[in-house]
Amino acid sequence: MPVNLKANKVVENLKKGFQDIQTVAQEGNFKLFLKQFIAVLVVFLLFRYLNGKFAEKVANYEGQMEAIRVQQTSEREYQSNKQKLLSLEPQFPDISSKNEWLLSQTLGLFKEANITPQMEGSQTEDTSNSSYTAAALRVNADMEFNQFASFLAQIENAKEYIKVSEFSLAKNTEADKLGHNKISLRFNTIFPKEKIAKSLFKDYDKIMKEKAAAEKSQNKNAAQGGK
Repeated sequence: MPVNLKANKVVENLKKGFQDIQTVAQEGNFKLFLKQFIAVLVVFLLFRYLNGKFAEKVANYEGQMEAIRVQQTSEREYQSNKQKLLSLEPQFPDISSKNEWLLSQTLGLFKEANITPQMEGSQTEDTSNSSYTAAALRVNADMEFNQFASFLAQIENAKEYIKVSEFSLAKNTEADKLGHNKISLRFNTIFPKEKIAKSLFKDYDKIMKEKAAAEKSQNKNAAQGGK
């Protein structure tokens, strides 16, 4: 019951208020509401203006943050690709030494493994690619299977870019070479027609110098640790 009375009182007050407004309007006394109306209008327009400016600032801020994120992503990708190139390119031999480099490196691998190689023909080259020259050299040898597996692992783990692209293995049936295999290997490498890292990066010489010093220090520490 009290709730209904309260609700009725509110309704009555609202009705009275509208009746007062209607009376003033009929009598032409609009000036009574003019200041209030102007104040409300100014506040409304100011709110719309400030709200629009705020939205514009928020959009501008979000745009700047997105631009920064894109830039940071691009910088990270650039630095990542730069490090990959600086790490990979030195592993490839210079094209100026393509006539002897693969042969010299291959013979060195056989010498280190204490295996006698037999050359099968001379080095062949494929120059059809515009960026590099591919070279191949076929070598035969006589090895036990475990020795061959170890030799392959040595080649795969070599710092220089030398790969065995194919090989064939056949049992040696000679009486004094039981357990040995006749093995033919095709060695490959790539000679870039142009090394581009030095021309791309202004700090190339500094990076290479620091890397050489780090490797020298690492090798020294490894040698001392092995004693």
